[in-house]
Amino acid sequence: MSAAIAPARRKRRAPRADPHPAGAPKTPGALPALPPEWRAFVGHWLASAGCTVGDAARGDWEVELSPALKRRWRRQRVRLVFDPQRATLPRGAWFTAPGSGAGRRVLEAALEHPMITRRTALAHVPGAPDDGLVSACKVRGLTWGPPRLGPVRYERRVAFHAVVTRWGGLPLQESWVALIEDGGRCIETAQGTMLPDVRPREGLYQIPEALDDDGRERWMGWARAALDALLAERERDWERNTARLRDDELERLGAFYSARIEEEEERLRRRASHPEDPDLAHGDATSLKLEWERRAAEVRQRWAIRTEVRLWGLEEWSWPVADLVQELRSGAVRVRISSKVDVARGRPALPGCPGCGTPAEMLVRSRGTVVCARCA
Repeated sequence: MSAAIAPARRKRRAPRADPHPAGAPKTPGALPALPPEWRAFVGHWLASAGCTVGDAARGDWEVELSPALKRRWRRQRVRLVFDPQRATLPRGAWFTAPGSGAGRRVLEAALEHPMITRRTALAHVPGAPDDGLVSACKVRGLTWGPPRLGPVRYERRVAFHAVVTRWGGLPLQESWVALIEDGGRCIETAQGTMLPDVRPREGLYQIPEALDDDGRERWMGWARAALDALLAERERDWERNTARLRDDELERLGAFYSARIEEEEERLRRRASHPEDPDLAHGDATSLKLEWERRAAEVRQRWAIRTEVRLWGLEEWSWPVADLVQELRSGAVRVRISSKVDVARGRPALPGCPGCGTPAEMLVRSRGTVVCARCA
């Protein structure tokens, strides 16, 4: 008796849910977006380097290189792609991002020739605090009168952007900005890539004349002095921070070799009492001491502070300043104190001492006049 075997019915599977519903972008992964300033920086640098930038399909750039970049990169033109979602690139195109190969080429070329940006610092409202110099200078036995702010004028200042690299010990890299006024005085140094608490506007205002070659050379000399002073200050801080780590390593090295030398000296004593023992025939304390000195010299050399400063950008500023005059009173004594106010930040500078002229953090009454604490 044969029975017909019916084919087994296949169970219908439920349809899979679409991981990318309608309207959702189907991307291979969450790729990071490029910084919005990067495209503007690349375009501004290419224009300043003498390149011709034209628009291409899909938001790309077709760049006709300058003669210097043609020799450097050995090509006539290049297509730059800024879209990180692009699966494939056109033939000969460069994907341009801060960490890509094209991005490194642009940054290396930009670091060799610093860029100059001309900006105006917008005035702060109010241009000076209501109490005037009270927040900047302390007084003893005196009272401040009402402040009076003079007209706003614009001065030329230059901000030098540099990268400070520390070699030796634990390598470290910092970005610094040094703001210098006409005359070479370094007004401030700030860590970072931009000046803090400043609202900029592109272009110079009320400074129509441009710097000549001699003026640029003077500003570069002032920048070297300011960056050298900053470098010396950072080296002192780094020396204090790395000295402990260096001394700890030298201490561990000394403890190791001290124990080895003690073992060798004990071996020498045993060798003198047992000259026929072959296990005591090797070892030399003098060799260990020489090896100790060599290793200690290597440790000191490895922890030696070596620094490098690389200037990568310049900003020429038209900076609003004004004179603030305020009276100090104490009985019959009335002395006018003047100071310069940074109108871009609404911050007064330290007033000068009426006696010696140096910036004073405190003013006191002495012999019928007002002087700083040092002159008193």
